[in-house]
Amino acid sequence: MNKRGMYLATFSVLIMIVFVIGFSIKKSYDLEKNKIIETGKIPDAVLYFSLSEEETKLFVQKSVEYSSFNAIKQLGDDGGILKNQNCEKINGYVIWKDKCYFSDNLQGNFFERFTEIFDEYANEYGLSEINSEWRIDENNKLAIETKGREELEYKNIKYGFEIDRKYLLDYDFNVYTEILKKANECIKDEESKGASRNNLFEKCRNDKDFKWNIKVEEKYVLFDVLKSYKNLGDVAVKFAILYNQ
Repeated sequence: MNKRGMYLATFSVLIMIVFVIGFSIKKSYDLEKNKIIETGKIPDAVLYFSLSEEETKLFVQKSVEYSSFNAIKQLGDDGGILKNQNCEKINGYVIWKDKCYFSDNLQGNFFERFTEIFDEYANEYGLSEINSEWRIDENNKLAIETKGREELEYKNIKYGFEIDRKYLLDYDFNVYTEILKKANECIKDEESKGASRNNLFEKCRNDKDFKWNIKVEEKYVLFDVLKSYKNLGDVAVKFAILYNQ
């Protein structure tokens, strides 16, 4: 993972820790408050289980959101290739050539990264029995579903509840194909300039669908192509393509 990816992952973990500590403090405060003020009206166990269930379900929901955010960023930083695929790189950019292109199963590539991050969050919180899976819903959106059963114990009283959460990822995986098409057109247009080429790649830089950051290194063009999403912010797809200067 590059420095940016490590920063995002570290930042997410810190946010998660602050969230859990804050909620736990609130839960402890509510328990103590109700023991003193409403003794005899609300049994301690019922209040404890209610607050713990709410905390756990909220933790799962936020874990899914943070894991999705970081997994989609990682996928873009890796140029959409398989997680363990051994591809040639230049300055950290995967060179798109031969078999080193994004696959038709970008959703699966994303979910592999998502699962690794989410499982780490869940295990740290003691939720090792939570299962997650993905599917394309009726609106052609990628839906992440987390399910499992959690059991709590308080003063020798046990309570179990189901966890069933659904999260719709606000991301269009078709952008990879669109970006590749436009990048090839830009390179072809630049190469056609012959002796008058100026490496400005105006066709891409003037594109209104994406924001293009372009650098020429040796015999390759390095692309950072960004698109903005409501829940994810700017998401970049990073890659390099051969350039016949």
